[in-house]
Amino acid sequence: MSLRAALCLLAMIGGPLAAPAAAQSVYGCTGLAGQHRWASVEGAAGVFFRIDPDLMMTHPFSDDTVAGLAELSRALAAQGTRLIYVPLPTKSLAMPEALPPEARDLGYDATLAATLYDDMLTRLALAGVTAVNARAALRAGGNAAPSFFATDPRLTATGARRTAEAIAGTLATLPGAADLPRARFETRSTGMQRLPSPMRTGLQRHCLIPLPQVETETFVTTRLDGAATGGNTLLGSGAQARGGLVALVGTDYSGDPAVNLAGFLSTATGLDVQGYAVTGGGAFAAISSYLTSRSFAETRPAVLVWANPMFESLASHGDQPLRELIAAAGDTCRTALPAGAGPAPDLMIADLAGLDPAVPAMLMIDTGGAPATRVTIEVRGPGSPARSRSVHRHKGQLPSGRFYLPLDGLWPEAAVMGAAATADIRLDVAFGAGPRVTACPQLPTQKPAGAP
Repeated sequence: MSLRAALCLLAMIGGPLAAPAAAQSVYGCTGLAGQHRWASVEGAAGVFFRIDPDLMMTHPFSDDTVAGLAELSRALAAQGTRLIYVPLPTKSLAMPEALPPEARDLGYDATLAATLYDDMLTRLALAGVTAVNARAALRAGGNAAPSFFATDPRLTATGARRTAEAIAGTLATLPGAADLPRARFETRSTGMQRLPSPMRTGLQRHCLIPLPQVETETFVTTRLDGAATGGNTLLGSGAQARGGLVALVGTDYSGDPAVNLAGFLSTATGLDVQGYAVTGGGAFAAISSYLTSRSFAETRPAVLVWANPMFESLASHGDQPLRELIAAAGDTCRTALPAGAGPAPDLMIADLAGLDPAVPAMLMIDTGGAPATRVTIEVRGPGSPARSRSVHRHKGQLPSGRFYLPLDGLWPEAAVMGAAATADIRLDVAFGAGPRVTACPQLPTQKPAGAP
């Protein structure tokens, strides 16, 4: 049995068998661990930990996920962009000293959880993926200078600064990093700000005494030569005007402009950092908008930083989201397919008869600038039932106008794909001007060394 398999087995054995008796609450809280969205336990210094995901011992990160990240890293590197993956730890990994005895009763072992996190980093390194040990960075400070809010799952500005410094240290080790053009940045405080927090609001319903507010010191970063900094404008107005050297994509756990992660990273590296995050968008919302955008295709960054909470599984929707990123990151979608307008403005029909059934392919759909958030393809072949596949964007994403969908696996018989004649392509809006459809060969995913 491998070390990772043994650790996972121990983690599963240590799972909760029964709810523990809650300790006396400082805030007069009752029913915190009940069946509600923010089911939590109350720790030291008014720090609240969600049972899921903060007290979960394992988070999905399979060998196939590692292999997919490695393939994405290679596809980006082939076009001049280096990937840095930042698996953001849970609050319990960053602040174990604040955990209450109830956490242990629920099966949480802080030492074992840290070992599993570090094992994930080892597996990524063996596969050639550059990753940041954010757990070690966010552990600094403890309760005196916490990296997470006490009553909210997001990073504080202090946590964002620590994360930025860890990313900067990793970035400095990349080949060619020393040759990137630098500028001088200054970060200054703009005072305290109280942030809205659904978690604090939800918890307060179970507590008699007011809980700690979600307050943070806010900062603004400026470029000292007078040019505008990227900030949180990666897909906004003026994005990539100077070919932003570092693109930072993530979620609201780290990408809230109030905590200034992009600005701290500019100050720590001397590089222009442009960020984009999608509130509630999960692992893929921000990065899929960016990698499928014209902004990325036309002006690629030197470094792409992907900050993703470790509990946001990269396999929660199968392998299709990662495969889309890999196809978008490469430069292989060059086989133009015959396509024409259908009987409705939201429908196009593409001819697939010329594709080689022996080569797994991705279909790239350029909507002609239409702000579509959903695309569905229905592939038809003579004598075979139609098969469909779709991509749905999060409602908070900025529409990029491009989608990538795999064509393989639609039928169990490989020969049927060769007979497929057409694909009906339907959007949730009308196509724009000059839409096109191209095919991209999809290389098989390579597993990391030593994987079964």
